[in-house]
Amino acid sequence: MQACVDSCESALSDGAYADAMNQAEEAMAIAVALQDSAAIADVLVKRSTIWMMKGDYNSSLTELQAALPIYEALGDDSGIATVLNAIGSIHYFDRNYPRAHYYYLKSLMIRQRQGIRSEVATLYGNIGSVLEEMGRTDSALVYHRRHLSIRRAEGHHWWIPVCFTNLGVCHDKMGRTDSALHYLERGLALFKPDDRGSHAHAYAMSSLGLVRLHAGRLRSAIATCSEALALANETGDLPIKEQCYSCLYQTYQALGDAHRALQMHKRYIAVRDSISGEKRAKEIVRIELTYDFERTRLADSLRRVDEQRQADFAYQQRLARERDQKRVFLFSSIGVLLIAGGLWSRLRHIQRSRNLIKQERDRSDRLLLNILPAPIAAELKLHGRAQAREVDGVSILFTDFHDFTALGERLSPNELVAEIDTCFRAFDAVVARHGLEKIKTIGDAYMCAGGLPHPRPGSAADTLRAALEMQEWLQQRAADRRAQGLPAFRMRAGIHTGPVVAGIVGESKFQYDVWGDTVNTAARMESAGAVDEVNISEATLQVVKDEPGLAFSPRGRIGAKGKGELAMFFVRRSAG
Repeated sequence: MQACVDSCESALSDGAYADAMNQAEEAMAIAVALQDSAAIADVLVKRSTIWMMKGDYNSSLTELQAALPIYEALGDDSGIATVLNAIGSIHYFDRNYPRAHYYYLKSLMIRQRQGIRSEVATLYGNIGSVLEEMGRTDSALVYHRRHLSIRRAEGHHWWIPVCFTNLGVCHDKMGRTDSALHYLERGLALFKPDDRGSHAHAYAMSSLGLVRLHAGRLRSAIATCSEALALANETGDLPIKEQCYSCLYQTYQALGDAHRALQMHKRYIAVRDSISGEKRAKEIVRIELTYDFERTRLADSLRRVDEQRQADFAYQQRLARERDQKRVFLFSSIGVLLIAGGLWSRLRHIQRSRNLIKQERDRSDRLLLNILPAPIAAELKLHGRAQAREVDGVSILFTDFHDFTALGERLSPNELVAEIDTCFRAFDAVVARHGLEKIKTIGDAYMCAGGLPHPRPGSAADTLRAALEMQEWLQQRAADRRAQGLPAFRMRAGIHTGPVVAGIVGESKFQYDVWGDTVNTAARMESAGAVDEVNISEATLQVVKDEPGLAFSPRGRIGAKGKGELAMFFVRRSAG
């Protein structure tokens, strides 16, 4: 497994993100086979880094939130601090600076308690950068100087150019152009040959280009930002590309070269929207809100289970006391009738208690089965935990309402929630009829899977038919509402089939979930689909192509974010 992790690190440093993800997937398969929770969490964090470098912050955040409860269950403060710092970085790159500051401070508190100076230094640098963006440049400068001081004291010479870069950027935001040039030029000169082309080196170079622009050294700014852009293009580093295009746009505009300025501005807008558009911000908020809600809800369910166990224990104690009392009474010949009357009353009380405990146990079991598949719930009750497992041939179905934001503006909050609830209740019934497992809802998106928790023949076809039934139900619902002059939902649906890792991670605040490349590809099938259609991947087609009653329309190879071009197909019910 360590060889896979090392290969992943190497590929990541070279900007070979596809290779890095392949190595991470191999490491995950090994960790799951070994049932090594700590290793699973470590690989999740590694995968989140790959997604972040590719600019896919939603996928990165999802991986981190899967890792966090594992580290919490293990009591691994270092793992928790690492995840909190990474979540802060996602919010930083997504320009949600107050949220980034919050997570950085939570991570810093753990690192200071541990006394790990190198990690404290890293967080000083991160907090300094986010304070700059919040306009608190004086405070930011203090944190950057603390960062530099620790690196020098610890002999971390490879960090010195990074510290100088941060100081230069901070001075530039304070309008101190000469100091900014001094620190950035000095920092660039200190990068080792092996570090040239890295994210840190490209960031320093693009930042220097911006400072030279601010200093009026326009030709030098173009040369510097163009060189940084070439490095970013080699590695696919979207945040650096965004900064370079912004620098070049402003510089060409200052030179009066309108044609090139317009070119750079278009490229800047395209990159900016790809990494921080309104839809992405909405999804990140959805992911966090859903995560917090489900943690709270499942914590309540665990509390009920604990209360049930305590009631069972109390019941057994009462039974033991009653047995002792009956033995005493059996050897006594005085007051038999009075004692019998007392025993009868006590037995009635025990029976009532037993009935109450049974009702609470049944209620708890129903709650568990509402959250978890039956085999997983049984394993959890028997052993107190359920292992995550890799499952092959799982068909993941995603649905998402079209133009949800605009429709929401035409309904009151109560009407909107009521309509979503009606739709999702109908989807739940469809899922149950076709033997699928509902995984979760995220805002207006619905996720379920066929072939869980164990592979099942025909599960892919069942998933397709469930998706078609959902579309048909929603189209009828829309027709009825439009006839009444009411707005109605329309939706996209996407399906992909492949292996996933599924199960409950951690030992508390549990949730049955799935993750892996199959999940990400299914999400791309949905987002690249069309309204009122069910869009499937080639992998799914190969499983269901001979199923009766289904017709498939090839769409060709279509670009999917983070996946390149993928063959896609619409599926409909055949006329025959």
